[in-house]
Amino acid sequence: MRTLWLRFYAGLNDFLPARWKQRTFKLGFLGRPTVREILVQLNVPPPEVALILADDRPVDFDYRPEEGERLSFYPIFYHLLPAEPLHTLPPERPPRFLLDTHLGRLARYLRMLGFDAEHLPDPDPGDAALARRAGDDGRVLLTRDRRLLARKAVRYGYFVRATSPREQLAEVLDRFELHEFVNPFSRCMCCNVPLEPVDAEAVAAQLPPGIRTHYTEFYRCPACGRVYWEGSHHARMQRLIDQVVRGSGSSASH
Repeated sequence: MRTLWLRFYAGLNDFLPARWKQRTFKLGFLGRPTVREILVQLNVPPPEVALILADDRPVDFDYRPEEGERLSFYPIFYHLLPAEPLHTLPPERPPRFLLDTHLGRLARYLRMLGFDAEHLPDPDPGDAALARRAGDDGRVLLTRDRRLLARKAVRYGYFVRATSPREQLAEVLDRFELHEFVNPFSRCMCCNVPLEPVDAEAVAAQLPPGIRTHYTEFYRCPACGRVYWEGSHHARMQRLIDQVVRGSGSSASH
C-alpha cells in the first residue's frame, strides 16, 4: 500500500465527495499507480487538469508518485496558465467542439453563436469512437460522462456541470472565455457549416410567399441547402443570445 497526500483546487473539487473538497487528504493505493490512474480511480477527468505538482515540482500524467508524496492538482485557467501546462489546453482560439449524443441542444446553441460544434446524432457511435474522433480532430469533447473523459484518446475535454441547455451554454461560454468570439447566425444550426450570402433570386423557389417583400438578405448552407433570413425566429434567438451572454457575466458585440 502506497500512501499519498492529495489536494485539488478550484473547479476540480466538483468531482470529489464533500469530505475531500477544499482540503488536503490522505489515501492509500495498491502498487505504483500513475497520476492518470489515480485521477481515474477518483473519477476526476484528466483533461480538466492543467498542472500537477508532486512536492512542488511539475509532473505529468505518467508520473508514478513515491510513498508519502503530496500531489496538487490545478484546473485550466485561460488567464492564468503555468509556464509548462499539461497538453490539456486546446491550442485554437476559439476551440472547436465535439459533443456527445446527449448534448444535441447545446450543440445547436453553440452553432447559433457561431462556434464549430460537431454533434454525432443517433445511433450512438459509442465512447471509443467519440474519444477517437475528438483526439484525431483536436476537438474539445463536451460531455456529462466522466468515464468518457477518462479515455486516453481524449486530449481536450470538459465535463459540463449544468443540466439545462441554456445554463450549459452560459457555462461553456464562461469556461472557455468565448464571449469575444461570439458571431451569431453565421453557421448552419443543422450542419455546423459556415453560411454563405446568397441572392434572393437564386433561392426564390425555397422561400415562402411574401418573404422577399419583407427581407433582402439571405444566407444558405452549402452543405444542406437550407436558407436563412431574419424572420421571427431570428428575433427569438437574438433575445436568447442576449440573455445568455449577459447572464454569463460578459457581453458580445454583434
